[in-house]
Amino acid sequence: MKDVVFYFELHQPFRIRPVNLADLKNGNKDVFWEEKNEEIFRRIAANNYIPATQHLMDYGIRSSFSLSGTFLEQASRYCPKVIDVIDDYVKSGQCELLSETYYHSLASIWSDEEFTRQVRMQTDAIKMIFNYDPVSFRNTELIYNDHIAEVAKSMGFRNILAEGTDYIASQHDVNYRYAAPSGINLYLRNYPLSDDISFRFSNREWKDYPLTADKFAGWVSQSSGEVVNLFMDYETFGEHQRPETGIFEFLRYLPVYFEQSDVHTILVREVEKRHRVRDFLSIRKTTSWADKNRDLSAWMGNLMQVNTFERIKECRDKLGDLWGYLQTSDIIYYMSIGNEEDFTVHEYFNPYRSPYLAFIYTNAALDNLCGKDYGKNIMP
Repeated sequence: MKDVVFYFELHQPFRIRPVNLADLKNGNKDVFWEEKNEEIFRRIAANNYIPATQHLMDYGIRSSFSLSGTFLEQASRYCPKVIDVIDDYVKSGQCELLSETYYHSLASIWSDEEFTRQVRMQTDAIKMIFNYDPVSFRNTELIYNDHIAEVAKSMGFRNILAEGTDYIASQHDVNYRYAAPSGINLYLRNYPLSDDISFRFSNREWKDYPLTADKFAGWVSQSSGEVVNLFMDYETFGEHQRPETGIFEFLRYLPVYFEQSDVHTILVREVEKRHRVRDFLSIRKTTSWADKNRDLSAWMGNLMQVNTFERIKECRDKLGDLWGYLQTSDIIYYMSIGNEEDFTVHEYFNPYRSPYLAFIYTNAALDNLCGKDYGKNIMP
């Protein structure tokens, strides 16, 4: 018998409008690229959020969702049907809702107070919209270390997710239940199997193409350990991997072959009822699921990112309610230069197609909102 935990990230940022300071004449209402945000959300709702959730429900696939606060705001504003179909999935008992930071931010790496505030905001939003109390936590982009786990435990969460990096996997089999030093249950992503679906599914040059449901079920059943954690961006299904690739047919037949292989999909909160803790695992160095390095370099990899990040922190008193939205990690991520291996992914998600333009537009907005001289110098 083998258990599988599917976890999916559902997040959309409020992207900054690509204009220069001279064009920002009307204050706050011009900061965000409203028409682009709506266009992207409506497209992904039609391609992914609605059909994929309906398929998961219809095919009896149990999974865990984390919904950023900015995702929930955009869903309510642009396509309320997304909220409805997720609510149906949750009420079916097949979906667990996880907590995260409301703004999908980097607060956990610089302020326990701000981190806790945003997690409480998100938990309250989930309770208000879905009448659901999360017991499991995943941080922005799986950013994790022992201290973050300790803070999550102090907020009452029983479970936390993290990346199964190459180093961790070389020391520990990721397909087991672990516990952080603070005692919170720790579940590590099996990134090779996760990425087989999210990145390699339609890659015709991949040696294992095509990835069929029976083939994948066989890999899972033959893998080591007790519980295989498949964590990925939810947009994999229908948006990144388009319907014509066969991704929805893959989902349709996966439960059939899982059953034949004695593989069961379960929720994050259900793991502790079925499996014992294998070991206590200390991870002091901060990890994430981003890029090849799987650390903080996707956001803190160059001076544009570091200085803009510091400037946003300094502008708290000037930004008011906008401060949280400008903390969204995507805003800093768009400035990543990265390396050749990660370039395609960064370019795909960057609405400006250039890290330098992302830097210019973000700091133009900060100039408009905070003043040119407010915050740290943005260039050395």
